[in-house]
Amino acid sequence: MRIAVCVAAVPNPANIKWDRFRQLLDTQDAEPVLNPIDRHALELAAVLAKETDSSFDAVCAGFGASAALREAAVFGARRLVALADEALEAADEAGIAAALAAAIGHIGGADVVFCGASTASFGSGAVPGLLSARLEGGLYVDALGAQTIDDRLCVAVLGADVLWNIRPALPAVVSAAPYGIKVRALSPLLLIKASKKPIESLSLADVGCIGPLPTIGAVDGPLESARAKKGMEIVEGFDAATRAITLVAALRDKRAV
Repeated sequence: MRIAVCVAAVPNPANIKWDRFRQLLDTQDAEPVLNPIDRHALELAAVLAKETDSSFDAVCAGFGASAALREAAVFGARRLVALADEALEAADEAGIAAALAAAIGHIGGADVVFCGASTASFGSGAVPGLLSARLEGGLYVDALGAQTIDDRLCVAVLGADVLWNIRPALPAVVSAAPYGIKVRALSPLLLIKASKKPIESLSLADVGCIGPLPTIGAVDGPLESARAKKGMEIVEGFDAATRAITLVAALRDKRAV
């Protein structure tokens, strides 16, 4: 079974500060790290790859791709592909999905593509859906597990009050649930070992993604304007909960949420 995982990089939440004077998020000292929720997608892919005696590839597009893929390598990704291109800096969710779909096609395609539910920065969670459209596959969200039964993929999806076991047609894009998935611990030793794994850096032209990508602000509407605002907002506090409360309060004052 061909398996791929799409991951993203976000500014390290521990190093993001809230500039109260300018009412802006200061990410200057925040190095890129793997989007925390993407660990759920990597865990599902690793378990499925082990069960099916196969492997999986990890793909990341844009800012901090190499940093995110270093951590993805700890989960056992066979091939690490980083898309680095200036056009990705202003790309919106549709643009990122187009780039990821082209990269997956370039590395040989995939029967199932795992994604995180959204990014911890200003992600809307739209990339998995847009990616499924690009790959002409079904979309399955809030997945808690994936396995094969009678040589067919079976995805456990969290419903409103029940767990559904769905056998999707392939190709399929599976968005991992943001909770309820036990993720392996990442020790410093494993991270050091994973840092030696080569990362393949490709441009959009290399993967055959030709033409302008949809960009932030290209279409007027509440989603784009709110996304542009949230891209500049963030927080300072003793822990994640404190920072989240401060950020939400600031965004509500600006009516951005």
